[in-house]
Amino acid sequence: MQRRPLLAAPALLLAPRASAQPDWPSRPVRVLIGFPPGGGVDIVARLIMPRIAERLGQPVLVENRAGANGNIAMDAAVQANDGHTLFYGNVGNLAVTNALYRNLSFDTLRDFIPVAQTMESFSVIAVANDVPARNLAELMAFARANPGRLNGASAGAGGPTHLALELFKRQFGLDIVHVPYRGSAPAIQDLAGGRVQLIIDGYSLMRAAVEAGRVRVLAVTAARREALLPDIPTTDEAGAPGFVAGSWHMLMAPRGTPAGVVDRLDQAVGAALREPELVQAMAQQGVAARYRDQREAAAFLRAERERWEGVIRAANITAD
Repeated sequence: MQRRPLLAAPALLLAPRASAQPDWPSRPVRVLIGFPPGGGVDIVARLIMPRIAERLGQPVLVENRAGANGNIAMDAAVQANDGHTLFYGNVGNLAVTNALYRNLSFDTLRDFIPVAQTMESFSVIAVANDVPARNLAELMAFARANPGRLNGASAGAGGPTHLALELFKRQFGLDIVHVPYRGSAPAIQDLAGGRVQLIIDGYSLMRAAVEAGRVRVLAVTAARREALLPDIPTTDEAGAPGFVAGSWHMLMAPRGTPAGVVDRLDQAVGAALREPELVQAMAQQGVAARYRDQREAAAFLRAERERWEGVIRAANITAD
């Protein structure tokens, strides 16, 4: 693949940054992920990275380093800082983790540069089939009339599904008991079995249970109806105005990565996300391609950190 020479990068902080080498990348690029293979972040990354590799002329290798809400992988990326190691994460990793864990060796704003946002996905408010509420307004009325009776599952304490539940409870004055699980799969399994009553999570993960009639979706936590669920109202339409919760992913580079390298990665991501085949493949996984360039992604990340840190403080959630 023909490569264009890259211009020297401006200085960063107090230390000068080396210019991106014209032959960058000179070896395979590693992308660290903080989750096991087969999860949502891993699946989307493995769809996107081969398209980026085509534009870089080197393999882009996804490496799973699961544990501690992605902290292990993020710390490894910061420590490597070799110009060929990146991190790919979600809202929980990038906008939540520093508020949950007080003694981390890194900060997602201080120690990383957003390369680009790659996707966004909506969540749904879903209930077990034996819950008497037939719509979201009825669910909220039931919760108010029966404080503490409903159990709300999450994929783990402090994760995006937990924070969405806490935001929902506080925004509408609901007393719902949080039940954390180790991942969405077991949480949805217990929801389908009626052992917990509701969850706010991605639809693609519960689609089989919904189609089998064991779980019902009451609302989409998005500003507009989703093509995948055209008959399901948004939270605004269903009686929970202003409640929006979902997920997003970003590709991140350790702080100190040459600006020319970040530019080239950003351009590669943008080009990949314009491929109809990739957009369709992502849609089949229940997520939407959503490209924000490095500057837009940086502003969005700052806003998301402020938003979710407020929820964490209000709910007094910690993971230490």
